[in-house]
Amino acid sequence: MKIIIVDDNYYFRKDLKFYLESKLNHKVIGEAGSGEEFMEMKNIHEADIILMDIVMVKMDGFTTSKKITYQLPTLKIIAITMHFENIFLLRLMESGFKGFVNKTEIFSKIDLAIHEVYNGNLFFPDDILSRITE
Repeated sequence: MKIIIVDDNYYFRKDLKFYLESKLNHKVIGEAGSGEEFMEMKNIHEADIILMDIVMVKMDGFTTSKKITYQLPTLKIIAITMHFENIFLLRLMESGFKGFVNKTEIFSKIDLAIHEVYNGNLFFPDDILSRITE
């Protein structure tokens, strides 16, 4: 699958790209260090999956996802973050996210999340499902 990674941590992006390409046989077709940088990319429509951090400087993942899914409603975006304590399902879904993976579990859950979301399913862990609204 063709994937774009949006995360403000350069080293995390590089590690995730290496894992996705060498271990899971996916192709990372782009990287962005902020929501603004992502919105300027020309190949967004080519991606099968977008992996997007929620907490970023300049433009957070909620704002970025909402803006891009307004323009390209069929995009499949999975939220990835370390800061999940105050993340609520309704806000994720209203922002256009189709899934969520905690960064502490990224290497054990990301392949399943990618395949579920790519196949039209939602992928949210139980601890997020139990928190419907703020």
